[in-house]
Amino acid sequence: MSLVITDAGIAASINAQTLGVEYKITHIAIGLEGYLPTVDQTELKQEFIRKPLSRGAIIAPGQLHFEAVFDDNSAFEGKEIGYFLEDGTLFAVDSRDGEILSLKRSNTIITEAFELNLAGSEISNITVEIMGTPYATETVAGIAKIATEAEVAAGVDDEKIVTAKKLKLVAYPVGSPIPWPSDVLPVEGYWAFMKGQEFDTETYKTLANIYTNGILPDMRELAIVGKGDNDIILAYEADGVKSHTHNITVSNKDLGSKSTSSDSHTHSRGSMEITGRVSELAAQGGAGKYGITSSGAFYKTGGNGEFGLPDSQTTEAQKLNDSNILDFKASRAWSGTTSSDSHVHSVVIGSHNHAATASPFGNNHNTIRNRKFNYIVRLA
Repeated sequence: MSLVITDAGIAASINAQTLGVEYKITHIAIGLEGYLPTVDQTELKQEFIRKPLSRGAIIAPGQLHFEAVFDDNSAFEGKEIGYFLEDGTLFAVDSRDGEILSLKRSNTIITEAFELNLAGSEISNITVEIMGTPYATETVAGIAKIATEAEVAAGVDDEKIVTAKKLKLVAYPVGSPIPWPSDVLPVEGYWAFMKGQEFDTETYKTLANIYTNGILPDMRELAIVGKGDNDIILAYEADGVKSHTHNITVSNKDLGSKSTSSDSHTHSRGSMEITGRVSELAAQGGAGKYGITSSGAFYKTGGNGEFGLPDSQTTEAQKLNDSNILDFKASRAWSGTTSSDSHVHSVVIGSHNHAATASPFGNNHNTIRNRKFNYIVRLA
């Protein structure tokens, strides 16, 4: 840049300092000749048009901003620019040996902006007339410049403001999954659902720097887990349960004896009949083999019986005749029933074990308490 503060400009500054006043730059002139300016200039070499400032601002100490509107039907290729004080003094000249510094076609209106940096000089009393509403800064209220979408994405300009719409584009880093409580995207073309689909890596180059394969991760029914030091970024991990065991114990208990139900019951009586023949009966007091008691019972005598045949029949011949043979028939019948008192029976069970089976329980996959959101990502 070949901007030169003229001797006349410096003299005006010294004079203003002596008087304790400030001079203001109030006009901008455009000339048609290109050259390397000198400090002894008092005017442009080929001035074409001069306009008052339409806007002026001090954007920082020693940094002056000017704007001038050229709204006539003239046309020019400006190669020299002059900055004039309010008294007409040429304060500074800018020319670059033939380079076009300002261009206007006929029947057009242009607003030219100019910057003058005096921060590196000792001149502190040359200022600019604040004309119109100044541009807003962090310390000065005024008109704010709005950053373009490209400037917002670049994130470099610290003087322009960001609209609410553009702010949404930068509030979250490109590529980061964002929970979104709707099935409708916030703005079509700026956002996408993360469903494992491809995207245009040429159109969305910033996003392609994150997902280099050109495919958005499928985040449906997935949660995000912080990466461990040895994990691979963006790695997918399927359902799983940490290896573990279950301790199942069935107590060993002696159940002792158990009683059956209590019951009383009866038994019915039957009948009996006995028939037979007894021989060799002994006479009473004789030496026969069998005898008969007074109650009618038989017994083996081993000697004389109590009752038997008369003593006159004790010869051997008499023993062998039929009168020594006794046929008998005895029967007995019982009627009624016998009964038993109420009683119980005991069954011994004893000490023993039981087999235990743990049945499956739970969902198809591990879950935590959750609420469903769509994951979206900013396209850029």
